[in-house]
Amino acid sequence: MIMEHLVFSLNSVLPVFMVMGIGFYLGRRNILTGDFVGQATSLVFYTALPAKLFLDVSRSNFSDCLDIGFTAYLLLCTCAAFAGAWILCVLLVRDRAAISAVVHSAFRGNFVYLGLPICQSILGRESVPSAIMVVTFVLPFYNVLATIVLSYYDPSGRKVSWKRMLKDILTNPMIIAILAALPFSLLGIKLPSVFEKPLAYLGQMSTPMALILIGAGIRPSSFAGRGTWIGFGAIYKVVVTPLVFAVPMQWMGFNPEQIVTAFVMFAVPSAMNVYIVTKKMGGDGELGAAIITVSMLLSAVTLPMGIWVIKTLGII
Repeated sequence: MIMEHLVFSLNSVLPVFMVMGIGFYLGRRNILTGDFVGQATSLVFYTALPAKLFLDVSRSNFSDCLDIGFTAYLLLCTCAAFAGAWILCVLLVRDRAAISAVVHSAFRGNFVYLGLPICQSILGRESVPSAIMVVTFVLPFYNVLATIVLSYYDPSGRKVSWKRMLKDILTNPMIIAILAALPFSLLGIKLPSVFEKPLAYLGQMSTPMALILIGAGIRPSSFAGRGTWIGFGAIYKVVVTPLVFAVPMQWMGFNPEQIVTAFVMFAVPSAMNVYIVTKKMGGDGELGAAIITVSMLLSAVTLPMGIWVIKTLGII
């Protein structure tokens, strides 16, 4: 069984690297130019990712999945992870322009593309109620926190405005998509096929396009002289947060499904849309792409190890 989980984890990570590698190759050959990457980033940010999130939430049975205690714990831990990353980055990262990218990469995980299938594989079922809580509540919260730190370190030099931050949060297309999907989930409304199919087409485009853009956005120069920052962001995401926030849940009364979901949420590598959102909001997207890459490499080791520990402790 452990070998099966190891093979599954590797099968989840290696294809991701292959598609990113294609993007890197195309970028290095200037087949994907800087202008194209910028335009395609906008396409994914404003259409593909919101479409996917809208469908994921609208198709869920929200009422049956709601667990206030579990959801509150995840949100508090996410807030603590965000605050801890920001404090440490202020102490470790000398370049003010790089702080937002490191913080963003250190707390935001790739739950949609890697976490969900891993949870389904470990628990042996297609529908995981606790995972739906992550998609509905934690993913929007990621966007709120990301908007705060990216707006605070706005490279244009504009004075920090909490009013502008609130506007950025409320107009974030991914947050709008999730809020728009909630009535469909709560009321059990099925989206007409004529609307669902176009959204599905856009949503299916989000994963490969985001991976290609991340690969095209990787610059070897992003690693030069910034190895400490990249290593910190990656290790904080896939090692520190699962140890600090998932391990204590065994003694806090959470059920096995919730423990597995929380572990996966904290242990998955930095989210692919860290690059998309950071670059779109004027941050150091290339540094974010470097941290994503390293965190994925580390997660190929840490995820199977964590699954082995969960099995050994008899949680599942």
